[in-house]
Amino acid sequence: MWPNDECILEEFNFFIKEKLGKDAIAIFIDNPILSNKDIKEIEYFLNQKGKGVPIDYILNESSFYRDSFYVDNRVLIPRPETEILVDFINNLKLKPESKIIDAGVGSGCIGISIAKYNPDLNVYGADYSYDALTVAQINKKKLRVENFYLINTNWLNSFNKKTFDLIVSNPPYISKSDPHLEDLKHEPYDALVSGTEGLENFKLITNQALEVLKDDGLLCFEHGYDQSESIKEIMMMNNFKDIRTIFDNQSLPRITLGKI
Repeated sequence: MWPNDECILEEFNFFIKEKLGKDAIAIFIDNPILSNKDIKEIEYFLNQKGKGVPIDYILNESSFYRDSFYVDNRVLIPRPETEILVDFINNLKLKPESKIIDAGVGSGCIGISIAKYNPDLNVYGADYSYDALTVAQINKKKLRVENFYLINTNWLNSFNKKTFDLIVSNPPYISKSDPHLEDLKHEPYDALVSGTEGLENFKLITNQALEVLKDDGLLCFEHGYDQSESIKEIMMMNNFKDIRTIFDNQSLPRITLGKI
């Protein structure tokens, strides 16, 4: 029925447990009577998976860091490698009242995961997309994070000079010609693609960061595994210092950061 039936069966078992609170194996073996609502939920799952919709969108739920976030097709599904970026920032031991901005907030998973576990910090989430901000607001309320503030703006162009101690961003970084886009067709295109090389947003944010970062402020990017050298070059051209790379669990360079 689908290209990877084993994976679909695993997701179906997960769906039955999460959505219906039932044991999928018991359903097959015991043949229990299902309610009309249960049947409709199962039919919906099969219909959506037949279209290739990710399980996170079907459940409207995605696990990230230590929490569960609401997601739908207005925002990207959080990726495991992004947890490494959040964990790095959460272990920096920043001064109380430090200001952090998550530029391109999307679902809010980065900014909220920083704010929730650092209640003495002021964390802001910026996005030009009202759809993304709506989803981030849902997660702010869901996770009851009071020190997280949402702002509608295009990257960093609405802020005063020397406002932030740290800028974190996981911007769109896939090129228009990347063949992997077909596998991501259910996720928002504008949150994935950045020009012909995938670097345009990094250049723009880095340039804007020069204005809005405080002295000795830190800029942290998540990027594609093959973009680290390009990101380093962009930072060096903008006079950033102490540039370093952080690798993911597969030893791939996925995070680059530097100080102003």
